[in-house]
Amino acid sequence: MAIERIPRIRLRGVHDDSLFVVRGDELDASVLAEDASRFHERFIEWGRFGISAFQATNESEIDVICQTRLVRFASVVVFRRAHLEMVGVEIVPTFRRPHVTLCHEQLDELVTRLRRCEHRVLPNPYNVADDGM
Repeated sequence: MAIERIPRIRLRGVHDDSLFVVRGDELDASVLAEDASRFHERFIEWGRFGISAFQATNESEIDVICQTRLVRFASVVVFRRAHLEMVGVEIVPTFRRPHVTLCHEQLDELVTRLRRCEHRVLPNPYNVADDGM
């Protein structure tokens, strides 16, 4: 696979009404670090470590994201956009809406800030267990 230099960044920023950011799984430091490192390797010239997430404006949209985008995760983490911004995690609108990338220039800082940021962990009622088939 060819290395892409920077991720596809949408021209419009994160919508002002996007109150929440949703990430699949819990905030395990090693999983976050692996995901962010893989992102950095793929988009090396962008100079940031990144974690995939999705923006939502309300609880109903969180439900839709769980049902359509995050079915492989038994739980999801929900951040308030304002809390992420307060702890210094950049929210960049990448790829197709509602995808965003949570990023920082330093891997350890990204992981630490995400784990310390106020959040909720919710069970995903739409989780489809992977039985290896």
